[in-house]
Amino acid sequence: MSVAQAGVTPTHVDPMRFQLFWRPFRSDSSSVVDVLPFHREYPALLESCEKMAYLIRSYSVFSMTCASLGHPGGSFSEAEFLAVLYNYVLRYRPEDPSWPMRDVFYLSKCHACPAYYAALALVGYFPVERLKFYGQWGSGLESHPDALVTPGVEISGGSLGQIPGVAVGRALGIRRNGPDHNDRMVYVLLGDGECNEGAVWEAFMAAAHYALDNLTFVIDYNKVQAKGFVHQDMNIEPLADKLRAFGLDVYEVSNGHNVAELVDLFTTLRQHRRGKPVAVVLHTIKGKKVRQCQYNPNWHTSAPRTIEAARAWLRELWEQDGKRLGVPEAFVESLGSAMEIVPPLHPDVEQVVDRQA
Repeated sequence: MSVAQAGVTPTHVDPMRFQLFWRPFRSDSSSVVDVLPFHREYPALLESCEKMAYLIRSYSVFSMTCASLGHPGGSFSEAEFLAVLYNYVLRYRPEDPSWPMRDVFYLSKCHACPAYYAALALVGYFPVERLKFYGQWGSGLESHPDALVTPGVEISGGSLGQIPGVAVGRALGIRRNGPDHNDRMVYVLLGDGECNEGAVWEAFMAAAHYALDNLTFVIDYNKVQAKGFVHQDMNIEPLADKLRAFGLDVYEVSNGHNVAELVDLFTTLRQHRRGKPVAVVLHTIKGKKVRQCQYNPNWHTSAPRTIEAARAWLRELWEQDGKRLGVPEAFVESLGSAMEIVPPLHPDVEQVVDRQA
């Protein structure tokens, strides 16, 4: 249904009603069908994934601004990957998060959860209105994911480097469930700075040792970590060669923001079960689509300082993608108007005194 058909005025769109101009590509997310470049559905799939990535970034700006916290850099760099993953690759049932035949996705770079939460909301795990309360106590949208309170989150996380090892155990456990589970996959998204952690490489080594070809490691190689460029803080190059030396089947995506590259790769990977775990190196840009954030470590951990600044980000995103993808301009204006910075629990934090019992 179009905005006009819905009877919405051109100057205002309910910013939580994204269904007016986008719905998930699949009507049934519990099954997958290959979509190849010569298929009639291929252009529609690419446009749907691009539009979802745009919405992921926009709602991430919304939630981070309301919370006065967040990680825009890593959230923006992973947007296209999350869009393709949830729109095309992953098998899941939002109405039944514990469905036993689901694929498993772990966000190992847990700080980049604003984009993750936006993706989960867009595909129906919880209402998108809930994103306004990101980071608040009791909201169920913690600043690092909590699997006990957020539908669709498979594991709680915080400390980097720990979750790849959990993914190895999960993939091994799925294999041992028997042949009925052989088609299930485990995907884990890591940060490039996270690859400084020795535990990550132990997980790679164990995955290869157990020949876990139902496990795919995806590295968001956006070149920037918390305090600077990866190659300056702790160089991980030659990354692809190192991954191969650890026994992984390695694929590189030259532009991790090109949804066509991602769709084509993951279509191919469905056919590539060769007794090795897979590693995908996504070449991305930290803070992609917001010029102030791109390649800028200052925006690894932060949020727009004011609603006016956040609205400028939303405008920039719309000018680049929303306009081209047919998102009404009223959406970006209404989403900006809906932002409200949540005040701190204590108005004057300097007066707060810790008390030990």
